[in-house]
Amino acid sequence: MKKSKITTQKPVPKAKAEQPVATVVTKAIAKKPGPDLKTPKKAQAVAPKPVVATPEMPMSERAGLTAGSIWHYLAENGATPVAKLIRELPEDEKTIHRSIGWLAQEDKIILKIIDRAETISLKE
Repeated sequence: MKKSKITTQKPVPKAKAEQPVATVVTKAIAKKPGPDLKTPKKAQAVAPKPVVATPEMPMSERAGLTAGSIWHYLAENGATPVAKLIRELPEDEKTIHRSIGWLAQEDKIILKIIDRAETISLKE
């Protein structure tokens, strides 16, 4: 079969006539700051404090200090679940448990289980 030698050309689209673009001019009015509207001042950069290495204290001393924190917390807030005490104090959980044992050994606290929650309170 022979191919025909006639090639079809695609019609070239005619360019659209360019329409002029309308230019709109607006005038910006600057607002004057009122007496109550002041520009905020930039915050001054504060150099971070150098990290000071704290010496490690012995566990018995740490547990004793935490026991004091627990005693003061219970004096201010009354009977508290142990789980809440762990959330509220900055010490880690193991140290808090050791300190609770310290207070129990010294007979300073009462531990009760109320609604499946261990509650700690000071002895009167």
